Amino acid sequence: MDTIAAIATAPFRSAIGVIRTSGPEAFAIAEKVLRFPKNGGLISHGQKRNVTFAYFTQGGETLDECVVCAFRGPNSYTGEDVVEYSCHGGVYLLNRVLRCLFAAGARQAEGGEFTKRAFLNGKMDLTRAEGVMDLIDAEYSSAARVAMQELDGRVGKSIDEIRGDLLATTAKLLAYVDYPDDEIGEVSTDEISEMLQKSLKKVSSLCSSYEQGKVLKDGIRTALCGRPNVGKSSLMNRLAGEDRSIVTSIAGTTRDTVTETVIFGGVKLLLTDTAGIRDTADEVEKIGVDRARKAMEQADLILCVFGEQVSDEDRQIAEEALQYQGKSLFLFNKSDLGQRPLPSWATAPSFPVSAKTGAGLQEVEEFVKSRFAYDFSAETALISNARQYQCLCRIQTALSRALDNLALTPDVIVSDLEEALAAVGELTGQTVSEGVVHEIFSRFCVGK
Repeated sequence: MDTIAAIATAPFRSAIGVIRTSGPEAFAIAEKVLRFPKNGGLISHGQKRNVTFAYFTQGGETLDECVVCAFRGPNSYTGEDVVEYSCHGGVYLLNRVLRCLFAAGARQAEGGEFTKRAFLNGKMDLTRAEGVMDLIDAEYSSAARVAMQELDGRVGKSIDEIRGDLLATTAKLLAYVDYPDDEIGEVSTDEISEMLQKSLKKVSSLCSSYEQGKVLKDGIRTALCGRPNVGKSSLMNRLAGEDRSIVTSIAGTTRDTVTETVIFGGVKLLLTDTAGIRDTADEVEKIGVDRARKAMEQADLILCVFGEQVSDEDRQIAEEALQYQGKSLFLFNKSDLGQRPLPSWATAPSFPVSAKTGAGLQEVEEFVKSRFAYDFSAETALISNARQYQCLCRIQTALSRALDNLALTPDVIVSDLEEALAAVGELTGQTVSEGVVHEIFSRFCVGK
């Protein structure tokens, strides 16, 4: 491989900017562009890593003072020789330093190429590589912790255990199929069934974690619903911390969906303010009502808002929301105007709140937090990546089919297990196609 270089920090004016190089000529390039103080040097023979102070130069001119970190492969992020230059963070300066590195023999890194090299050099599997990107993209604590499970290898460890079980089962069957005349002994159906069920249980556990993992990673689709003028838009603005929805005393002000992302209860809500649900002859408002109902149908969480006085229309909206079992919270707004008893149809978790003062929203926040909480201390890994989930579903299908085929000859079961192992290899990257690898790493930023 050749030697690549890229700015690894954000392209903005800052105190420090980092430029990373990786490849067989990383040290030689550094020696060309750096001038060290007396008795200084990049890295001594036999050292795995070193940090030193140096002057970055071009044609005898000093461009900057920098701290240089050198890593001798394979003891580096990429598995290759790596040199990182921590310079002053001026945009012009960093680009000039980068051009000097190009002139000295490096080339511009492609998106995600450093992490791609780490994968190709066996420093991490694909699940950990995807965890790197997810951690960079994480917008709040739960998403970061899900990504960290991938990055620290918890997902990969679970997959390795499944792979080990499948290899052991396949080996037993192949030994019997290939050498029937030897003293291997027939493998009992009960023994194979037990081994398959053990593997299937692990795979199914990972598959079942996907919905919660996806919610924690991508956010909870949340619909604010109710009849007109109950305070949905005011609640939207209170949760968003800014005026996102128009608020007036005129019924039907909101005619289309308004979306905003908010962090609430330690999770990300993809919050949608919808048109007030009511019978209307207004063609535009009718479209808004249809979209409100569609938002309820697609939501992970429905916040039904009711005003100071409840009506038969409110009851009908509540019954409509309750059809989506376990998704609804009832928010009785305008609690600042006085306490009032809950109606008999309020069978979902219900909270008196005030969009005007914020009263009661802390209790709602705690409820949402408990509803979508996940025990990150548990040993079971959490899947949040769609590609990984699809591979696991294929493994699950192959193992279920193998269990159904137990009455058939062993070579049929071996075929099912080989299909499951192929999906495992694609999941971890051991047998993944070049196209899939390119697609994964093309989503990375250039310096990673």
